[in-house]
Amino acid sequence: MEKLSRELTLKYALLQSLFWMGQCCMFGFAAVYLKSRGFDNTQVGVALCLASVLSIIIQPLIAGFADRTTKVSLRTITMALMLIVFGLGIVLLIIPDSYLFITILYMIIIAIQITIVSLLNSLALEYINLGILMNYGLARGISSIAFASTSFALGIVFKYYSGRILLPIFLVSYVLFIGALILFKIDTSSIPLPEKEVVETTQKQSDGIFAFLKKYKKFTILLIGMTMVMYSHNLINTYLINIVENVGGNNTDAGISLAIAAGLELPTMAVFVLLVKKVKCSTLLKISAFFFFVKSGVVLLAPNMLTINLSQILQLFAYALFTPASVYYVNEIIDAKNSVKGQSMVNVATFSLVGAIGSITGGKLLDTKGVSAMLLVATIVTGIGFIIVCFSTEDTKKE
Repeated sequence: MEKLSRELTLKYALLQSLFWMGQCCMFGFAAVYLKSRGFDNTQVGVALCLASVLSIIIQPLIAGFADRTTKVSLRTITMALMLIVFGLGIVLLIIPDSYLFITILYMIIIAIQITIVSLLNSLALEYINLGILMNYGLARGISSIAFASTSFALGIVFKYYSGRILLPIFLVSYVLFIGALILFKIDTSSIPLPEKEVVETTQKQSDGIFAFLKKYKKFTILLIGMTMVMYSHNLINTYLINIVENVGGNNTDAGISLAIAAGLELPTMAVFVLLVKKVKCSTLLKISAFFFFVKSGVVLLAPNMLTINLSQILQLFAYALFTPASVYYVNEIIDAKNSVKGQSMVNVATFSLVGAIGSITGGKLLDTKGVSAMLLVATIVTGIGFIIVCFSTEDTKKE
């Protein structure tokens, strides 16, 4: 079993790494790419907002289907979505500059990419729930290093090429990503299912989305808190180039800063499997929410690039802690027949909903009030979110 765990961890690390390399290109540098194709700040916000709204619609539908079906595997569903993204990426590469067509294609690509995040989490949990104790945190942390390396490299590439280079790089990484998913498979036929898993996987009668939210009332409130906590994270990442330029930086500085944040995620994620044995997931979620608030305040008050880069150290206790803690937390409090839906709803809250609200309000605030006003609003919203998370998180047991 230990050999299987190591093998699966390595394969999953490769899968997540290639995915987040692509996300770095098309989501992490969304503003850079879209501006290279003639978009202004508000138009960037509109495009990302529409993508988030679309993902809010399709994520529950896909998650509900994945929870109900016994004929189509989660891996097959994920592969189908990946092939759609790749095809649309080819079309986006060859069409001429057009605000309407670029927005439509881009929002579909990003919406599906956001949806894939929760499916990748569920893929890992399928094996973890079988008793194969792969190190999710380590694999996810390695993918953060891949994101950081990509971000750093792109910062250098931008010295010689425009933001248009992002799409070809994205497509190359996606070919490799598809190959990694093909490899992400091990033989589990000889592994006995836990009794709970046998019952719940043979009775795939998952709840509808409204029934799910009604059933898990406190979790629904937590989702609102998560959305507000992630508001500042969304604005800082989406409009990092504007924040950096406001203190005298440039595209290269933005790439380096993003790389620092992503690179520092590995230590926390790598040791999470040990950390969660000593501290409850519920407590770790609250701690991460607090540090999102602190980081937003530091960025708001930052007078120069050095302070911006120093604020990224707080990623150790914010996003790096939140990501595995939220995955484990959902796996613990949501029953198996709704497991994909549970992961999907966290993704809706922390990517889609906050993306829709953050992108449109952030772009508008930037164009009308400036960077400081945007960051002030972000810090206030995140502070309120931290309070909601503290009161809506259910106590969980130590792993």
